[in-house]
Amino acid sequence: LFNEHEVLENVELKWKDCQAEELTKFLVDQMGFSEDRVKSNIEKLQKAMKKNSKPQMRMDSFFKVKENPNSAKIAAKRKAAKEAEGAKKKKGKKGGGFYGKKR
Repeated sequence: LFNEHEVLENVELKWKDCQAEELTKFLVDQMGFSEDRVKSNIEKLQKAMKKNSKPQMRMDSFFKVKENPNSAKIAAKRKAAKEAEGAKKKKGKKGGGFYGKKR
């Protein structure tokens, strides 16, 4: 159904000041909202728009990567475990086993 839908690629979105008169006409006349409530909320919207007129921040700017305080201990532990595993492999390769036995 939605495998080959129409896609607009060059879309540019811009925030503009709200059109107070048109919005009031639509909400009051056509949708039946209270004119006083619409006007007060449009004022709130305009104040918020002026306050936040700078561009929105990216999500990754809210999070900082912190180094693990135990990272040195963990790395040393992994290295020791790897060396111990390597030593076990070297010890295990000396003779023995089914094929190494004499009959």
